[in-house]
Amino acid sequence: MKSYRGVMIFLPLALLALAGVVYYYDRNMGYVCLGAAGFVTLVVLLLLLGVSRRQQKLMDTVFADNGTAAAELIRQVDIPSLLLDMSGKIVWRNDALAAVFEGKNVEEVLPSFKPSKPTVQQILLAGTNYQVMTMPVHRPNTKKKLLFQYWLDRTEAAHYQRLYTEQMPYVMLVYMDNYEELAGDRQFHGTAVLAEVERLVSELCRRTGGIYRRYENGRFLCVLEALEVSRLEKEKFTLLEQARHLETGTGATVSLSVAVGMAPRIAQSEEGARTAMELALGRGGDQAVVRDGADYRFYGGKKQQDARQSRVKMRLFSKALRQLIEGGGDVFIMGHKNPDMDCLGAALGIATCVEHTRMRPYIVISDRNDATKDALEEMDRLGLAERMLITGPQALEMVRANSVVVVVDTQRPMMTDCPALLDRVEKLVIIDHHRRSADYIENPTLHYLESRASSASEMVTEVIQYYDESVRPDSFVCSSLLAGIELDTKQFVFNVGSRTFEAAGYLRRNGADLNLVKTMFQNDFDSFVHVAQTVQSAQINQDGIAIAACEEGIDNVQLIAARAADELLKVKGVKAAFTLANMGEFINISGRSYGLINVQLILEQLGGGGHLTMAGAQLYGKTLEEATELLKGCIQPGELPEKTETDPQGGN
Repeated sequence: MKSYRGVMIFLPLALLALAGVVYYYDRNMGYVCLGAAGFVTLVVLLLLLGVSRRQQKLMDTVFADNGTAAAELIRQVDIPSLLLDMSGKIVWRNDALAAVFEGKNVEEVLPSFKPSKPTVQQILLAGTNYQVMTMPVHRPNTKKKLLFQYWLDRTEAAHYQRLYTEQMPYVMLVYMDNYEELAGDRQFHGTAVLAEVERLVSELCRRTGGIYRRYENGRFLCVLEALEVSRLEKEKFTLLEQARHLETGTGATVSLSVAVGMAPRIAQSEEGARTAMELALGRGGDQAVVRDGADYRFYGGKKQQDARQSRVKMRLFSKALRQLIEGGGDVFIMGHKNPDMDCLGAALGIATCVEHTRMRPYIVISDRNDATKDALEEMDRLGLAERMLITGPQALEMVRANSVVVVVDTQRPMMTDCPALLDRVEKLVIIDHHRRSADYIENPTLHYLESRASSASEMVTEVIQYYDESVRPDSFVCSSLLAGIELDTKQFVFNVGSRTFEAAGYLRRNGADLNLVKTMFQNDFDSFVHVAQTVQSAQINQDGIAIAACEEGIDNVQLIAARAADELLKVKGVKAAFTLANMGEFINISGRSYGLINVQLILEQLGGGGHLTMAGAQLYGKTLEEATELLKGCIQPGELPEKTETDPQGGN
């Protein structure tokens, strides 16, 4: 039939081509040929139309003669099938469907059924898992539309798929993350503690049907099935709590970090577990992190960490930083958006190191705010602002391939003052005291992340001391660093360790001006009144959690919210405080605590982050009321970590 049609179509085309050739040599004869070609074309079209009609009639006769047989075949086939109208009403069904469903409307078992959009759906009926396939029935002689539907029994396939999913092997890593700190104490019962930790890991694997291997002191690699990992998540990894009760002989507790990688291949699972372990250790340890694809789930991490003991890491970092700066070009120092004194103080400290190396430092600050107003005015008076301060757009114009970017007081790319600057350089350094977040800056050249440090200013003060013995920061830089430490420790009350006081002592010996530090924290009268009004509006629940909202339309509302949260902690019985402020494009949430409640874990559920005693979050597209309700939903009572012996006030 196809060859027949091809010949009939080719004939008029050939005549048209011939007429064109004749017309080129003889116009009159060309017109005659064109007319003949047109006549032949008309005849061919009529013949083809007649052939199509005869074929359609033949097919209609075939279906008419066999309609009863086709219907009987569909009725007897062992696949449940039915015809239904656009309302879901069943107009016909075969015997297989009648045996499992006798209803009159398919919506009784498919509540989400939409006739206008036939799709593949899954239903569970009478213990059988069906895959429902729906397709339209084309009927040219009627306007009434019908749908044909058949149900495929996928019970066995679903069973094996479930078994495949539940028995998927996943890699779990278990680290005793404070082994080096404990081993530095002569009273540490090293052999006995390691044996007890291995016993706990062994019992966990025996209970879950997994296997483990110890490959280093206090480090284990386990392989568990997916179903067992889900059970461990429901238990919130009780292994962490069991390890804390082990007797070490030092008075300190054992801290474990657990990381699980969930991936379809064992090698990918192991890689995911290592990435999750880096995140767990970067967040301070004593917690479990499950990496499921690109998502992370966190468990534990509520215990305040003890003060750091070893200075080796900081010394190595300081030397490596100096070598990196000496081998690079200009250095761009960048903190987070809306910088505070901790951010600015750390930036000035790094700038001092850069100038000592005879390189040019630039501090990237795009917008000024009241939190650093007095310090920036002092920089203007001293001529430092003109020499160092630039905006994000200016930095993007000035940066070169050999430039070095140092990020201080944050590790999240979208929280930096100019995120685009991170992609312009190959040499990238991070210095931050916040617990590691899931969306941290990837692949830095150097990073110094220490969640147990009080502030970025404390960390930078230590870097200065080991960067070079001849580095001597001036009085203003020392005052700014001390102001940064005081800000994040709330005048040496929260998260303070022995090294915090050592850093403060170093700054004081090098000329830190306490009067200048005080002026950096002074409030104007209007701000003082707004802070008091916010505190007065607070609601305190039975667990000692205060929630307050700033009035809308006031200036410096973000700073007022942060200061109001600090003031609420001074109220007797308040263990944590959250203040909300409408910033126009988003709702800003500031969280503060004494350490008994981990405000970071609460605000991480809203996309925020920070530290155990100080955190923040930003909610876009929400009103103050909606943001308040979301915050209340993230606060779970009864999950307070225990105090530690080094934590007399709930803060380190």
